[in-house]
Amino acid sequence: MIPRHATDVISLVAGTIFAGFTAVWILTLNGSIDGNRAWIGGPIILITAGAVGLAAALRPQRSPRVPGSPELPDQAAGRPD
Repeated sequence: MIPRHATDVISLVAGTIFAGFTAVWILTLNGSIDGNRAWIGGPIILITAGAVGLAAALRPQRSPRVPGSPELPDQAAGRPD
C-alpha cells in the first residue's frame, strides 16, 4: 500500500490551469467554440483553479497514522512512557 502524503497544492493548481487551457484550445480547434467566444474560458479556468487551490489548502490535515496500522519508529520515540 502506498503511504499517504500531503497534497501538493501548487501542482494541483498548475495542472488545473494546464488542463483547462488545453480543453479550450481543443474545443477551438475542432470548431465547438469560435475564437471570439473562447476568451471567456481564461477567466473561468483561473477562477476554477483558484477555487481548487483554496479548497485543497483549507482541507483539514489528516494524521499520518491509519487506525490499526503499526506505529512508525519516529512516532513512538516522541511519546513519553
